[in-house]
Amino acid sequence: MLSSSILINSDNKNSDPKGTHTTVQELKMSLESLFNETHNLPNIPKVVQELIENFNNPDINADDISKKVQMDQVISAKVMRLANSARYGAGRKIASIDSAVVMLGFDMLKTLVVASGVTGAFKDIPGFDKKQFWRDCFMIASISKLVAKHTEIDPETAFTCGMMHNIGELLIHIVHEETAVKIDKLVESGANRVELQDNQFGYDYTQVGFELAKRWNFPEEILLSVRQQHNPNDFDEFSPLAAIVHIADYLNEAFKAEKEKEDILSGFPGDVAKPLNIDLVSFFEELVELTEAEDDIDDLLKD
Repeated sequence: MLSSSILINSDNKNSDPKGTHTTVQELKMSLESLFNETHNLPNIPKVVQELIENFNNPDINADDISKKVQMDQVISAKVMRLANSARYGAGRKIASIDSAVVMLGFDMLKTLVVASGVTGAFKDIPGFDKKQFWRDCFMIASISKLVAKHTEIDPETAFTCGMMHNIGELLIHIVHEETAVKIDKLVESGANRVELQDNQFGYDYTQVGFELAKRWNFPEEILLSVRQQHNPNDFDEFSPLAAIVHIADYLNEAFKAEKEKEDILSGFPGDVAKPLNIDLVSFFEELVELTEAEDDIDDLLKD
C-alpha cells in the first residue's frame, strides 16, 4: 500500500490541492488496475536491482558489483558508452569497468549502471518518442546533478532522481496509449498534465512513478522525489530532491523552448529553490556550460 504520509493529509484525501480529491482507497484501486493491465511489468537486470537495494549502503562491495556488471554484456556496453561520453565521461578513454571504477569513482559508476538498466527496461511504445523521452530524462538528470552540487544534496542521488522522475509516464502510455497521446498534444498547447491525467485516470505520472519505483525497491528519498516533484512545497514533508528535479524540469523545458536568458531567470521557481540555499550566480554560470556541452545522448541510448 502507498505510504499515507506521502499521498494523503488529515482529511484522507490526495494531498495535491489542485487534484480532484481522490481518496486513498480509490487511488490504490486505480493504481492496482493500471499495474494489472501492464501484463509485462518492466524488469531491470539483477545487478541493477542489487544496486538499487543497496543504494545508500556505504559498505557495498564495489569489486563484486563490478564483476557482476561485466557479466551482463548489455549493461556493460551501455555503461562503457556512458563512461566514455562527452557529457558524462572523465575526459580520457576508459577501457574497462574496472578502469571506470578507478577514474569515475564507484558512486558515479553505480549511477551509470542504474541509468543503463532503467533505460533498457522499456520496449518501444506505439505513438511515443522513447528516444526523446530519455533525452529529456538524461538532461534533467544532468541538471539535477548540477543543482545538487550547489547544495548539500548528493549529486549522484540527484542524477538518479532526474532519470526516474518521469518513469510513470511510460506506464501510462503503455496502458492508455490513445488517451496519453491526446494528453501529450494538449500539454504541448499549455494544458496541465497532472490535472488531465487525474481527470482521465484517477492518478497522474508522479503517483504511477512512485509505485513503480517502490516495486523496484528504490530508497524512500528517491520515491519522495518522484511523487512530490510537481509541487514540492505543498507537502508536509519537504523533499529537497523533489525540489531539485522540479527546478531541473523547468530549466530543461525553458531551454527546449529556446527562451531568452532574461525570461528564464524571471520565471525561475525561486520559491522552490529557496529552501535549498543555492548560490544562483555560480549555478547559472555552470548551467550555461552544461547546455553547450557536446550532445551525444543518442549514441548512449543504443541497445
